[in-house]
Amino acid sequence: MLTITNLQSAYGASQVLFDVSLTVNEGEVVTLLGRNGMGKTTTVRTIMGLLATKAGQMQFHDTPIAGLPPERIARLGAGLVPEGRHVFPTLTVRENLVATAANRSRRERPWVLSSIYDLFPRLGERAKQLAGTLSGGEQQMLAVGRALMTNPRLLILDEATEGLAPVIRTEIWNVIAKLKAQGQCILLIDKNLGVLKRLADRHYIIEKGRTVWQGSGADLDNDASTVQSYVGL
Repeated sequence: MLTITNLQSAYGASQVLFDVSLTVNEGEVVTLLGRNGMGKTTTVRTIMGLLATKAGQMQFHDTPIAGLPPERIARLGAGLVPEGRHVFPTLTVRENLVATAANRSRRERPWVLSSIYDLFPRLGERAKQLAGTLSGGEQQMLAVGRALMTNPRLLILDEATEGLAPVIRTEIWNVIAKLKAQGQCILLIDKNLGVLKRLADRHYIIEKGRTVWQGSGADLDNDASTVQSYVGL
């Protein structure tokens, strides 16, 4: 689904990514781990075309995407739940969900309003409420629902549970588990290793803009001291 090889990118003269490589296969949940400031969100921004690629290659479902504009990458099937949610605050919940809705991959059972409301009943209850008046947890649900309404081939979640109350965090994790069971391909950034080991198929660790470790959940346990030195959790 997604292959990144020797990726480099920078903010102006300040280079952040020096050598990032990772692969996400069809139907997999893959995590991107590392301390704050090591390049995880920069990797996501580069994948989505929000930050220019300085060097390296990115292939999304047989299409080279390095240098493509964000809207083209989104139309190819990449759906992003960004860090900080970034819902449209002056639109209602329903308007947020339908604003970018599409089924370009021609799914037989696409995500539509009713299925999003089934996944997140709270959004159905607040369908006419302005998104800016929702709680942080509800806004996160809306951000996930909005991304799903694009019917993405690859769903990217950047810090999907950061700053949320435990009960909301659990609900988000349960939803991610449901999506995995349905075969949704997911690239996931988060800090909760306990949950990630149960959910994800494979893991990558970034340190100072470089991929320094990769492995399975079992490998995370076997290399616990190495992982601890990189992730610090």
